[in-house]
Parts: sequence; C-alpha cells; structure tokens
Amino acid sequence: MDSDTQLLLKLHQLDQEIDRLKKLKEKIPQEIQSLKKEEENLIHRLEKIETELNRLQFLKREKELDIQTFEDRILKFRDALDKVRTNEEYKALLREKAQAEESIMEIEDEILVIMEDMENLEKEKKNLNQNIEKERKTIQKQIEEKEQKLQNVKEQLDQLVKEREKLKKGIKQSLVSRYEMIKKKRESAVAVVDSDTCTGCFLIIPPKVYSELVKGEKLLACPHCGRFLIYQPK
Repeated sequence: MDSDTQLLLKLHQLDQEIDRLKKLKEKIPQEIQSLKKEEENLIHRLEKIETELNRLQFLKREKELDIQTFEDRILKFRDALDKVRTNEEYKALLREKAQAEESIMEIEDEILVIMEDMENLEKEKKNLNQNIEKERKTIQKQIEEKEQKLQNVKEQLDQLVKEREKLKKGIKQSLVSRYEMIKKKRESAVAVVDSDTCTGCFLIIPPKVYSELVKGEKLLACPHCGRFLIYQPK
C-alpha cells in the first residue's frame, strides 16, 4: 500500500469516526429532552390527580347542599301536613315529601360513588408520591450521564477535527480536493474492499482494475461511483 493510499485510508477512518460523533452530538440532546419530558409527565400525573380530587370534592359539597335543600323541603312538608284542610292536599304533600326523600336517596348513592372515586385517587396519589421522588432521581441521574457523554463527545469531536486538519496537510492538495468532492456527493469517499465488488456502489470492479488494486502499487478509483478503492484482504 503506497503512502497516498495509507493517508487517504487514515483520513477516511477519521471521517467515519467524526461522522459517528456528529450523529451522537445530535442524538444525545434529543434523548435528554425526552428524559426531561418524562420527568414533566410524572409531575403532570400528580397535578392531574390533584385537579380531579378537587373537582370531586367540589361535586360532593354540591350534592350535600342538594340533600340539605331537600331535607329543608321535607321539614316544610311536615309542617304543612298539620295544616292541610282537604284529603287531596294531604295526599299531594305526601307525594312531594316521598319524591324529596327518593331524591335524597339517589343523591346519597351518587355521593358514595364520588367518595369511592376519591378513595381510589387518594391511593393512586399516595403510591405516586412514594415513587415519584425515586423515579425523578433516576431520571436526573440519566440526564447527568447524558450531559457528561455529550460533553465527552464534543471534546472528542474537536480533537478529531484538529487531527483531520493536521492529516490533510500531509496529503497532496489535489487528492484532498478530489476526496472532499467525492465525500460531498457520496458521504464516503473511500471504499475498502476485499473482493471484486465495490463496497460503496456494490458493483463489480472490472478485472483489470481489480488486478491492479490487489497489487497495491497505485491509488485507484471505482469506475462506477468514483470512490477511492483500498484493498484490504481478510
């Protein structure tokens, strides 16, 4: 393998690592944001339970006031029963009194359902309160680890970019220009092969080109995709 080929291979390997780190640099902040959203959802779940408990408590008070209204009405019916003059008036008051008592029973059933819902929510709230701090600490730890990883990636990336610039200075400018042009179009400017198939475009390398490639006496390019070919047998 001649020196140009060795330098281009090293540049190619550097670029592969740089590309990998760039993807990580973009991916990690998204993962951090996802963890923060998960933490927000924990708090939101607790707030949602509190809101529903307040709503049910308000509804229960309304129902209790309704019962009080009907009970007041029943007392008035009882007073009125002692003062009626006709049998029809007496029967009408009894019906209204019975309807009020039936309404009270229905409302009491509704209150029982509300109280059952509140009890279930209180249990859920208690369980969530017991676990939420533990879950938040776990999430916070994961966020810190991701942030540290992101910092490490940035530092590695900066170092590799510097190495790349230094390496480029030792390669012929014409090769660097050609390499950069191919990389811009193909993402990867080098195809490392161990057979007669280009690993960039997956087309067969002509026998003559492949024969010269195996000899390793000069730098060759794939006649199909233009990538530099580097032969590395298994």
